[in-house]
Amino acid sequence: MRNSRLIMLGLLVAAACGKENYGSGPGTGCTPSATQVCLVNTAFSPVLDTITVGSRVVWVNADGFNHTSTSSAVPASGPTWDKALASGARDSVTFTVAGTYQYYCKIHGTPGSGMRATIVVK
Repeated sequence: MRNSRLIMLGLLVAAACGKENYGSGPGTGCTPSATQVCLVNTAFSPVLDTITVGSRVVWVNADGFNHTSTSSAVPASGPTWDKALASGARDSVTFTVAGTYQYYCKIHGTPGSGMRATIVVK
């Protein structure tokens, strides 16, 4: 009986993890893509994006608590940002300079660990 409960729990978890839209806060329904980053389960999704110059990236906080999206390393003349994102909030940055941009959540990470991600602009 216990094994069958564990199997059922595993199937439910696998089914839930396979969904494209997720989150627990008011911003639920966020679908990660190259130009939309979901903040969920104290992580950025996707963690690595490749976009073209001129693209606008939107961050959507799908968690039930606050995050930030804060640039930590950008190419010369590239945009910098420090966006406070309450649960359900969204904000964006337009990338006008090619290069590698690193960012993190000041609440749940640092530039070198925790909640962080990278955008490559070509």
